[in-house]
Amino acid sequence: MSGIQAVAATFRKSLRLDFSQSDPVVAARNACGVAVPLVLGVALGNTSIAVFGAVGALFASFADRPGSYRLRLARMGVTSLAAGVGGGLSVLCGHSVPLSLLLVAVFAFATGMLLSLGVNVAQVGTAATAVAIVLNRFPLPPSAALQIAAVVTAAGLVQSLLALAGWPLHRHAPERAVLADLYEGLSARTRSAHPKMTAPGAGVLLDKARATITGFGHGHGPSMLSYRGLLDEGERIRLEVMALGYCLERFERAAAQDQYDAVRRLLREAGLALDGVSAALRRGRVFDDTALAPVAEAAARLRDVMARHPDSPTGRFASLHARALAGQLRACARMVTPGAVEGRVEQRAGRVGGVRMSLQAPLGVLRANLRLDSAVARHAVRLTVLVTATDWLARLLPGSDRGYWIPLMVLLLLRPDFAATLHRTSSRLAGTLVGLGVGTGATYLLGHGSPYALVALIAVFVFGVRLSGAPNAFFMGIWTAAYLVALLELAGIPAGAVALPRLLDTLVAGILAVAATVVWPAWERTYLPARIAGLLAAYRHYLAAITDPERNKEGIDATRIRARLARSNAQASLERTQAEPVAGQSALFTAEGVLVQSHLLVQAAMILDAARLSLRAGEQPVEGLMRQLAPFMADCTTTLKACETAVAGGVPPRGAVALRASYLALREAMQRDPVQAETVQVAVLDAADRIANALDTTVHLLKERGARSRPG
Repeated sequence: MSGIQAVAATFRKSLRLDFSQSDPVVAARNACGVAVPLVLGVALGNTSIAVFGAVGALFASFADRPGSYRLRLARMGVTSLAAGVGGGLSVLCGHSVPLSLLLVAVFAFATGMLLSLGVNVAQVGTAATAVAIVLNRFPLPPSAALQIAAVVTAAGLVQSLLALAGWPLHRHAPERAVLADLYEGLSARTRSAHPKMTAPGAGVLLDKARATITGFGHGHGPSMLSYRGLLDEGERIRLEVMALGYCLERFERAAAQDQYDAVRRLLREAGLALDGVSAALRRGRVFDDTALAPVAEAAARLRDVMARHPDSPTGRFASLHARALAGQLRACARMVTPGAVEGRVEQRAGRVGGVRMSLQAPLGVLRANLRLDSAVARHAVRLTVLVTATDWLARLLPGSDRGYWIPLMVLLLLRPDFAATLHRTSSRLAGTLVGLGVGTGATYLLGHGSPYALVALIAVFVFGVRLSGAPNAFFMGIWTAAYLVALLELAGIPAGAVALPRLLDTLVAGILAVAATVVWPAWERTYLPARIAGLLAAYRHYLAAITDPERNKEGIDATRIRARLARSNAQASLERTQAEPVAGQSALFTAEGVLVQSHLLVQAAMILDAARLSLRAGEQPVEGLMRQLAPFMADCTTTLKACETAVAGGVPPRGAVALRASYLALREAMQRDPVQAETVQVAVLDAADRIANALDTTVHLLKERGARSRPG
């Protein structure tokens, strides 16, 4: 893809419609939250309460994201407080230009650095910085600082309370919803034609559920224990389904129709039971235990069929995993009702070894990024310089009372990488152009001379902003521009006087933001090798964890979660690189190939994980199997390390082992001495074969990349 094609693709992406993250109920609730201070201010004849309160409520609404109610309250409350503090300090420093610029610089740098902790956390800094930039232009005495801070914070807290209105009735509705989605996804996978082969994003539902249930602010008590148990069982069920899917493939290739039909029937009945778990959670009702009877019958039928084939290792492997799957479904049935009918179960605070908020990890992340070779630190410096400089220059322009728009747009548009900055700039510019027209026309026709009509218009525009959501940046830009036109009209600034200056300011801010990423580049392609190397390292640690007989469940779960995160980061980095108008097709080709092979690798690794679990379930020792796997795994580790170094350094892999020979040695050893692993031997050998092939192919790709990069 050429540079022009990449830019064109970015522009087309900015116009797409994606309502997957849109919720009309949330949008309507947020619109009401913004309308409350507006109505109050108009009724009291106090425009300041109306305008400043609307600003605070809007920023709080951006923190109204999915998650547990406690997490949502924490997010929205902290965002409201940050906006209030930013507004109050801005008014307090408004009499001094140097102090005002220093305040904006500090807030902008903090906002940039907070991006290392995630978009949700960075939203707190964005709210404080934006309010500080805007309120700094209003001629208010320092004595009003506390009042302004209180108004902005209070309006944000009102928005927060509206978001929590359902808490008394459905305290754990977000947890139930995310688990219902998880079990619905597991059911679909279980009933699919090829349960083992799924897209790389198959773990997304598990990650989302884990973030909601175990994230900051999660509760305790019987319902939460139920949700945590269901989360863990969901992970295990996924592994068992993959193992049985592997058996389906083996039976299909061997034309073992009776064995194939037995496994297929069990998976079908298990899928129906998983649907029942999902429905109980979603509707808040008691789980119907009769849904387990067909599963038990199918499992018994599978054991009978496999018993007629005593010489089939795959049959014994299927029997083990069928028994495990049936047991996990029974455990789900026991746990789901206390969580589903939360209102009928007494909630008692669970005991925790020590209530302690660990700030070491976030602070460690921030410290690790306080260096100029960090993309986040470079972004923070760029953001600080550009926002502060444009804020200072805007004060020198005629009509400096509206000059805040340029630094505000820079704050909202500038992102660490070129592709995201270009995408946001093109979307915002096009959206602003349309939105200014929509807002000006609507206020002239419907809101002229009637403050309450303006309030209604503002509420409609806020509904549009929140319904559009982050994926629809163009449409979000339309409603944001229209909202600001109506709000300024309410503040006494005519809509006609705003449209053209706002459009020009947006254009200037967009040009500056894109130029900043070109002058001091933050091309994602420079970080792509590190992301791919990090993915290979995460998979290496996962392989080591599942083949370590001493590793406990918590340790394996942690490595699995880190592997998923590494894959998400690598995939996102690849997509951003593809949108950059710079050369690098060879690196893209190699990265795509390595990602494909790494997916095949981790699928095979999960078969090994399931095999280990099957031995544990059968109360058989795993040490014998792990001892036989040790030489092969050592060669895999050596090869993965060589690939990591090659990817990160842009050199051919050195020291990689020819894993096909290593696999053949493993197969001979296991056939010569099957130890206690006879029931899983075929599955383990098949997984090892796939791992060897994936890693050998990865080495080949990296060697080819090195050959293409050498001259002549």
